[in-house]
Amino acid sequence: MNSRLIKLVQASPFLATLHTCGNFTRAAEMMGVHQTAVSHRVRALEDMLGIQLFERTTRALKFTHAGELLCRAAHASVTDLEDALDRIMQARNSSTIRVSVPPSMAMKWMVPKLTQARSAGLALSVQAQTKLVDFTRGEADIAIRYGIGPYPGLHCLRLGTSYMQALASPAYIQAKGVDPAAPWTMEHDILMDHVTETDQIPFGWLQFSESEPAFTQGFDDPVSRFDRTDLALQAAMTGLGVALGRSLLYEQDVENGFLVPLGRPHAVKPTDWLVCSHEFAQTRKYKTFAAWLQQEIADTRAIMDSFFPSDAS
Repeated sequence: MNSRLIKLVQASPFLATLHTCGNFTRAAEMMGVHQTAVSHRVRALEDMLGIQLFERTTRALKFTHAGELLCRAAHASVTDLEDALDRIMQARNSSTIRVSVPPSMAMKWMVPKLTQARSAGLALSVQAQTKLVDFTRGEADIAIRYGIGPYPGLHCLRLGTSYMQALASPAYIQAKGVDPAAPWTMEHDILMDHVTETDQIPFGWLQFSESEPAFTQGFDDPVSRFDRTDLALQAAMTGLGVALGRSLLYEQDVENGFLVPLGRPHAVKPTDWLVCSHEFAQTRKYKTFAAWLQQEIADTRAIMDSFFPSDAS
């Protein structure tokens, strides 16, 4: 960082306050300094840059184009610092754990688990997000990501093996005369989450067809396309067709009788990862949440073990 930029950074609070007040006197009052201190700092900055930042008149303070650009940038940087400090202090003083999860997992697994979390003494704030959170900006305390992993620069905990499972409603199975133990002797109405099919993470009907030799049906022209797995599973529950689910998204619906597994589950390379900063991983909040999460996932996967007692293929 050169000396000119350092001086500009040092003057940022003055420029940011001027951007807010539009007046040297009010800016000085807001900063708790003498009006001449603001004037001298700005004048010194102008001399150093060789750029006029304000047009000084007897009536009002008017920004030049350069002044508007720099003061706006200074205001944005100071605001970002204030927001970051607020997030840091809130996270430090709050017992709540902000958990970022993919939308499908939020709807199908995490939100239904909030009662159990509360009983375990955990206060969770669930953030359903498709984008990867930036822990350096304090956007969340912890996140669950689905992928190959691990994630460089972050503390990563692999949450076991993930499986893909074809599923349909009891009404669909009865109407079509499907044998859940040998479902691929007939063609089905395929429901597709087209996002997973085009995503770089290897999961979808293509991978399913490679893992299930008996599945020879084409799936390029599905009955319906969705942009989230939970929507495809919801459509399957209405009897619209056969959806492909992944671990933690379908077990509760199977246990409740809304969906029936077709054939056996198949292990896939991507899985769920618990990720956070290395600093947060040292906290009691992380250790408590991680232990609770692992136990809840084990309980969820036990549901499918009751359907398939032997190891999944």
